[in-house]
Amino acid sequence: MIIEQQLTALNNKFYGYIQAIEISLQERELTDEFFMIDLKEFDNEVIKVIALYHPQGEFLRQTIAYLKISSFLVKIKKSVKSFIKNYDFHNDKIEALYQNSISDIVTLKLAIKSESIEDAYSSIVSYEKIADELYKELVLEIKSMDNIDEILKTLNIAKKLERISDSIKTISKYLLFAKEGIDI
Repeated sequence: MIIEQQLTALNNKFYGYIQAIEISLQERELTDEFFMIDLKEFDNEVIKVIALYHPQGEFLRQTIAYLKISSFLVKIKKSVKSFIKNYDFHNDKIEALYQNSISDIVTLKLAIKSESIEDAYSSIVSYEKIADELYKELVLEIKSMDNIDEILKTLNIAKKLERISDSIKTISKYLLFAKEGIDI
């Protein structure tokens, strides 16, 4: 069926975007593939599938999920870019948030590839809770710092990493919606 081929193509593109983000984050370098992520084009392709193939039921849920996911990929992309450009010091909590973000992205990527978002969802929720806790601990830790510029920079970077986990959790909810039609 043509609609299934189009949805597979969208899924492959989405997987490639997640992979490019993961590689940039792991290498702490903005790669060419990272800059090639074109989420406006992705949105247009999703809208084109809706307009040309009139998906129904399960296919419509999947198509709408991709449309909703796009804005969260934008947030993740911005957070990764900001982290890479601005993290030029060492902090154990930020390193833990960083490792948590990578684990979260890898879990999402594997779930996309294996089409097993149901199995990955609990892990993704756990990573998001860990990110929230690490962020709270960091906020308590920086209260003893004197340099306001350092405090703001640390908080900004930590918030970017924490948002990655928030966005991945939301993306996984949309993927569950696409697959099972559950409320989001």
